[in-house]
Amino acid sequence: MTAQRPVLVARSSSHFSRIARIYAAELGVECVFEPVFDIKATQASVFADNPLLRVPSLRTPEGTWFGSIGVCRELARRATPRGRLLWPEDLSSALGANAHEVTLDALGTGVTIIMARVAGFTDDAPLLEKPFARLHGALDWLEANLDAAIASLPERQLSFLEVSAFCFLTHLEFRQLGSLASHPALRAFCAAFGAKDCARTTPYYFDKPPAA
Repeated sequence: MTAQRPVLVARSSSHFSRIARIYAAELGVECVFEPVFDIKATQASVFADNPLLRVPSLRTPEGTWFGSIGVCRELARRATPRGRLLWPEDLSSALGANAHEVTLDALGTGVTIIMARVAGFTDDAPLLEKPFARLHGALDWLEANLDAAIASLPERQLSFLEVSAFCFLTHLEFRQLGSLASHPALRAFCAAFGAKDCARTTPYYFDKPPAA
């Protein structure tokens, strides 16, 4: 790793950010954590100059990486993995690729609902009817298919599919977007992955700005 620690610009309450936090923890890459306190900000400078105004970003002497997948790849380049790391392009079966697509879409759908709430919309607003339907559809599909998709993966230290699925599913109840009460397979998956050190040391919480 470089002598200067990379800076992770992120939110501890964000599922996209937690993906990066889990990779950093699992791979042993020490980062300086720089929280974004106001997700409604419209200045790119707040988000490490990401023009999409999203977290996470990873700022390094060599440049800044935007988004979870780019950040995680750079973290991997700065580490010596103990085993194979599986990325989305390694999912060569329809089942694995579809599991990644459903999970990725569900992560984004969660953000859509949260931002609509921030804007003052209630969950029964017509605007949110389809996002909630997509979220429920994703949960039902993953309940039926995620275990098989994971079982098809080769031996590995970490897979982007498992990390992103865990972050999506545990974010649901944290942000009151849904429940896993009727999804026993997904609860079991979360319990198993949640026992890993990289998951236990990266819990969700709301970052608080320093007292004035």
